[in-house]
Amino acid sequence: MPRLNVVPPALIFALVVPSVIGAQGAPLPAATGLDFRPTAAGLLGGCRAAVAAARAEVAAIDASPEHARTFANTLGRAEQAGLVLTDSAASYAFLYAVSPDSAVRDASQICSQQLANFGVDVGADPHIYAAAVALAKSGTLSDAAQRKVAELYVEQGRHAGAGLDSAARVRVTALFKRLNDVQRDFAVAIAADSTTIVISADEAKGLQPQILAALKPTGGGNHIVPVSEATIGPFLSTDVSSAARERYFAAYFRRGGIGNVHRVDTALALRDTLATLFGFPNWAAYQLDTHMAREPQRVTAFLDQIDTKLAPKAAEELGNLAEMKRQSGDTTPLTASDVSYYNAMLRRTKYKVDPEVVRQYFPVDQVVAGVFGIYQDLLGVKFDEITPADAWAPGVREFAVSDARTKKPLGWIFLDLFPRPNKYEHFATFPIRPAVYAPDRTVTRPVSAIIGNWPTAAPGKPALLSHNDVITFFHEFGHLMAATLVRVPYPILGTLRQDFVEAPSQMLENWMWQPAVLARVSRNVTTGKPLPADLIQRMIALRQLGAGYENSLQAFLAMYDMRLHTSPVPLDTKVTWDTVMTRMLPGIKFTGDYPVASFGHIMGGYDAGYYGYLWSKAYAQDLFTRFEKDGVMSKSAGMAYRHDILEPGGSREPDALLQSFLGRPLNYDAFYRNLGITGAKGPGSSPAGK
Repeated sequence: MPRLNVVPPALIFALVVPSVIGAQGAPLPAATGLDFRPTAAGLLGGCRAAVAAARAEVAAIDASPEHARTFANTLGRAEQAGLVLTDSAASYAFLYAVSPDSAVRDASQICSQQLANFGVDVGADPHIYAAAVALAKSGTLSDAAQRKVAELYVEQGRHAGAGLDSAARVRVTALFKRLNDVQRDFAVAIAADSTTIVISADEAKGLQPQILAALKPTGGGNHIVPVSEATIGPFLSTDVSSAARERYFAAYFRRGGIGNVHRVDTALALRDTLATLFGFPNWAAYQLDTHMAREPQRVTAFLDQIDTKLAPKAAEELGNLAEMKRQSGDTTPLTASDVSYYNAMLRRTKYKVDPEVVRQYFPVDQVVAGVFGIYQDLLGVKFDEITPADAWAPGVREFAVSDARTKKPLGWIFLDLFPRPNKYEHFATFPIRPAVYAPDRTVTRPVSAIIGNWPTAAPGKPALLSHNDVITFFHEFGHLMAATLVRVPYPILGTLRQDFVEAPSQMLENWMWQPAVLARVSRNVTTGKPLPADLIQRMIALRQLGAGYENSLQAFLAMYDMRLHTSPVPLDTKVTWDTVMTRMLPGIKFTGDYPVASFGHIMGGYDAGYYGYLWSKAYAQDLFTRFEKDGVMSKSAGMAYRHDILEPGGSREPDALLQSFLGRPLNYDAFYRNLGITGAKGPGSSPAGK
């Protein structure tokens, strides 16, 4: 999933950076033109110069006579203002999440703040906003792309405060800058978190071998377990000790600590104040005004319906797991920290699918190669690895992407897949530089990266992945392709609606449940043979195992997010968590002192937007119906998906994209079928901006 856009969604164009421009058919060089290994001083100096140049461009736009303003000398020039930022500006603002150098990370935080502040100021610029309003109303824009740009500038300017009086505008921009700072500090605190627990030799029994081999011993058979995104899945699913799992889970929900709780409190207050200044009853209403959902009531009704329909299935699943726990001799109540362990036991015993056996078929190098091959065939692209990689840290891999038929270069992608100290903690795609095919035929080649935290390999052995790890990678690779294959003439048009952005990658998750595809991406680490057909069938039969609880959990997190952003402030985030949890997931204990402290989505661009994972899944599953009909490796369907969904990006509304690809409006049947729900109705999908 794309994350960490600390600039408000209304100001995305300000993050656009200068292009690497070349002839359409020229091969890509090894270097992207971005500086991923600057000194701290060089980073700060380059960033300041870039922002100063961009501000000068905006000042020139503001100074132009109102009667002489055209698309080219206002909105077109504003789009180009982002390109005034030097080629390295995007990498400068990105490095705080990935650089191994603490001084560079600190400098990058400062640069990120400078770019964010620039974005706030430009988004609230009354001259650019007035020009957008005038152009949108004028009827003089014959070009569809220019009309869409004007529409988006009106929408975004309105949400950035450009239409307010000068005093209110000054206050709004100050609040947005403060909000950006708080959100960035939250992310930095998570990346720097070094929470651990200590487990005994007995508690270490059953741990996945590659996790156990990587643990630091403390003497007496004890081990130190880092509490992180890289270890949570393997630890909770294989550690035999209920007490150790509960300690780990509680520690996981203390990451970021009370400091991050206070940052969330501050962000909620800032957002509420901003919503009031903009005339909205709450932050959710403000945010959803530019989303497909349009209003909080539709979202909560959607989530309530899912929760109600899934409740019996989730309760049955949890009841079965609780009984397994009792039969194992543990009479304590089932907790959230038990779910992965007993689901794994259920897979091994009742369904004869041992996650550790499955893992032997997914060594990292095989998975990466297999996924590359599938995307090459499906979307008509080619990947060429660049060695040595021109990257920010050792172990990062770089690839040039080109069109398989025309050989024309498309862009670069990076894979940074294993944990490091102070690195971004989750698994996400970072679109570092956007793709732009300008009207003057110059081309900005995109640069994107998957930043992940797979479990590290045991010494002398390859890293092995779970099936869920492979699904996540396939999903994020879909985001890479969306960022690489979009073809729009202006940067602002590359941005999808927040509650649709996950749909293309969610659709592609379905590939990891197809027998032929699973056989293609798997090779046993010892024998080199693919997953056996009978094991694949047993894995596929388990697709819905635990789906009631998992989707109920997603609905809970989405409802919690909505509750935070529709309730009066201040509010107690932990009490709110417990209240919503009791209503939506009764019968399970959920430990953790500060669950909000590590809920990165609500501080990384998904605030009042977490529902989008379920909302966009309706589009994803409906899109997949064409591949169900034509075949998952159908080249014609794959190229239609590339041309109808990925290339237009945000230049068309989601419902129009889906209509082009399927030849009909959205249907919710596939979505509810995927959730195991019957008799449900869709909430509608009025496009934003209409």
